[in-house]
Amino acid sequence: MPALHQAEIARLDQLIAALVLPEDIDDSVHATRKGVKRLRAHLRLIRDGIDKDLYRSEDADLRQIGLLLAQARDAFVLTQTLESLESSAGWDSAAAFITAHHQAAVGELSTGPIEEVRRMLVRARRRWPDPGSLTAGAIAAGIARTYGSGREEIETAAATGHAAAFHAWRKRVKYLRYQLEALGSDEALVSSLTELGDYLGLEHDHTVFIQFCDDNIDMLPDRRDRYVLIDRAERRRNELRSLALATDVYDRQTDVFIEAVVGE
Repeated sequence: MPALHQAEIARLDQLIAALVLPEDIDDSVHATRKGVKRLRAHLRLIRDGIDKDLYRSEDADLRQIGLLLAQARDAFVLTQTLESLESSAGWDSAAAFITAHHQAAVGELSTGPIEEVRRMLVRARRRWPDPGSLTAGAIAAGIARTYGSGREEIETAAATGHAAAFHAWRKRVKYLRYQLEALGSDEALVSSLTELGDYLGLEHDHTVFIQFCDDNIDMLPDRRDRYVLIDRAERRRNELRSLALATDVYDRQTDVFIEAVVGE
């Protein structure tokens, strides 16, 4: 898949360049995390055509990049989530508290981790695997792993309601979307996965917000206001979970899905 390999190298070049002197650190962090997820999805697609040790090392490095950027990204989405909830008198102090937290997270990122991320991307660019010509069977195996894992994760999320299960499912949804985009699959299916990923992304943002409110009991002068804020976030999160679980993307058995999208 030479075209895919060329696109991956170009994406790595863009991510590296964007981190040299980022004009907007939040935009750069978001773009880098999104680009890394796409690269991890492609690694899973081509894993049967590359060295297993190389696959594991590259995937581990990309995962580490995501972790290094997670705190700054989570701090940014706290502000967005607060703005999305119905405002109430007395919440200005919560906004100020979250803004200060965000600024601290960005400051910490800028003092070292962001340069480490750039170096890791440079290393990934230097050794990024080229699978050559993957067989249809190898491609089908990559899609099957991602789709099958997604079927397992949606069942776990629906049965347990655990935030970790929804987060794990979200990752599989994104991987599948990026893999199908790379293959030029049906636009309607990709669109459904995009919408599903958006629901699960917002669900995760609200989970992060709820946990932050739980951990910071002094963010509002009146703690009853904090409980109201948490309640609103939980109700919205439940709505997002219901929207996500209503998807029909994972209704098919894995072999039936693969036959439809890959023809194997």
